[in-house]
Amino acid sequence: MSKDTVTSKTTDWLDERLGVAKGSKKLLNKIFPDHWSFMLGEIALYSFIVLLFTGVFLTLFFVPSSKEVIYHGSYAPMRGQKVSEAYASTLNISFNVRAGLVMRQIHHWAANVFIAAIVAHMCRIFFTGAFRKPREMNWIVGVVLLILAIVNGFLGYSLPDDLISGTGIR
Repeated sequence: MSKDTVTSKTTDWLDERLGVAKGSKKLLNKIFPDHWSFMLGEIALYSFIVLLFTGVFLTLFFVPSSKEVIYHGSYAPMRGQKVSEAYASTLNISFNVRAGLVMRQIHHWAANVFIAAIVAHMCRIFFTGAFRKPREMNWIVGVVLLILAIVNGFLGYSLPDDLISGTGIR
């Protein structure tokens, strides 16, 4: 016999009015394997969500211009130097925007985890043979997403216009 608590009464009251239990039962009853390797795709998904949020934050402060400007920011070793506007905005994000440097670091590591999780997930699919006939289109979509992630990672890496990105482009 179940004991009616405040939580269960509130939940029942909401369900009678909204009918959420029907839809959530369908979602929660889906068949999902319990082997750890099936979580690699979800790790990729969660790191992609982190990439979206940090990318939007960084986009608000980044200036994508190769125009040369004299840097007058708070980073002392670069004051008075001619730099691109993109690099000046990157320095501004790192040193003047609150949580800017930590957002850059989170974005960087989420991108690394994203690529690694996609590659590991694709390896699991390949080595278990799950890329064959009924799931062939899923495999092709996964390969295309991996290629797009690598290309976007390379383009994002070259955006700040600093020495490291210049070396990576060569």
